[in-house]
Amino acid sequence: MSKAYVLVQFNISDPEKFGFYCQNAAPTILSNGGKLLVAATDTDVREGMLPANRVTIIEFPSRAAAEAWFASSEYSAFKHLRHEATSMGSLVFLDGFEPPTGPDKA
Repeated sequence: MSKAYVLVQFNISDPEKFGFYCQNAAPTILSNGGKLLVAATDTDVREGMLPANRVTIIEFPSRAAAEAWFASSEYSAFKHLRHEATSMGSLVFLDGFEPPTGPDKA
């Protein structure tokens, strides 16, 4: 089973409310098996454009675990704070890649 990642990109419009969201959302990630890998505001775009001032990547042990976190009542209690404190955002589920192993690898 491959890991799954949640990519979140948005512009922070209310830093105080966003801070409150982070304090409350982080424990929900951990309790659902997630691990925060990236929470960056200082990005270095080399090609194209990044229409967000905040990029977050969260790792989960599986797609099912990521979906369970997002749908949980635990996280849902605070999700509205992210919507209220940010704009121009997206939240995307991504499946991890596991390269083939063994003699038959492609």
